[in-house]
Amino acid sequence: MRIHFTLTDLARTRIAGRPSPLAATTFSAFRLAQRTGTPGLDGWRRLVLAGLAASGPAPGGGTGRRRAGEPYFAQIAPGNPAHPVPRFLRPNVGLHTLDEELERLLSTPRQVLRADLEYVGRHRPLPRWTWDLADGDRAAADRLAAAVRDYHRVAVAPYWRALASALAADRAARNRQLGDGGIEEVLHSLGPRMRWRAPVLEVQTRAETEYDYHLGGRGLVLAPGAFSSYVPCDPDEEQPTLYYEVAPGAGRHPLLAPPGGPHEGLAALLGHSRAAVLEVIADGVTTGQLARKVGLSPASASEHATVLRRAGLVATRRSGRSSHHTLTALGSELLLHAAASPSAALR
Repeated sequence: MRIHFTLTDLARTRIAGRPSPLAATTFSAFRLAQRTGTPGLDGWRRLVLAGLAASGPAPGGGTGRRRAGEPYFAQIAPGNPAHPVPRFLRPNVGLHTLDEELERLLSTPRQVLRADLEYVGRHRPLPRWTWDLADGDRAAADRLAAAVRDYHRVAVAPYWRALASALAADRAARNRQLGDGGIEEVLHSLGPRMRWRAPVLEVQTRAETEYDYHLGGRGLVLAPGAFSSYVPCDPDEEQPTLYYEVAPGAGRHPLLAPPGGPHEGLAALLGHSRAAVLEVIADGVTTGQLARKVGLSPASASEHATVLRRAGLVATRRSGRSSHHTLTALGSELLLHAAASPSAALR
């Protein structure tokens, strides 16, 4: 695929904000269903398929044939890489939790859902339950939300801290690139399958045909992803999002980091509390938000942030009575390397 930029598109291209748990869940389900991609995901696939089989059939059932353990909402996965993914399942503005994003999905106006599904349906057949969803059937929407939530609990939630840390570290590195060398430096470094030849970004896909996509002055949102690259192809999208897969270091993948608490190597270096503080700061937080997310008192959270700032890992700026913490270049590099550490649990 060739993505064509104008000068206006370059000016409007930006790095995505916080990662979307719903988009990560959607792309992971598609990757699981397609059984393709990074070999580093093989251990994750084995664990997820075993977990889904043990948990029984997905709620809501759904129509159409599916493999054992396959989440039923993955029936709308694109069989062809050039086919679109419904926008309501891949929000480009992430919220704090999956539940918040599902509430947003459930409140999407019927006409928006219908327009989205009609566009997807022009490219491939969709199961019947999706048209119930488009007709405003609340029961169909609730079944979809329940299926997503139950799948997320097995496939994404145990790894979300490691994934979110890797995505936040990559985002911090991209923003640093943007400040140091401009948007073209970012476009030059999105991965081995993407090549910037101004004013066109060439993207290698598994599609059998070539395709030209003109942004037409809308710009592009660049969003790091852990499971899949996804190229925009909806001409009516207000601002398209290009999901690029975070490159594994030395053949490692962010999912190979230990599920649960802070990364073992990071905790050994900094201590568990300080490692957890560093991971949370990757998203950019105030001292109060940091304290709530890590489960510390505001005084303890501030003390940990101060130590990390003195070590050059965190930057803090004052805004009124609040302090806002972000990662420095050194902090993002440390977190990115920690997120790529292998885990014996997935070998």
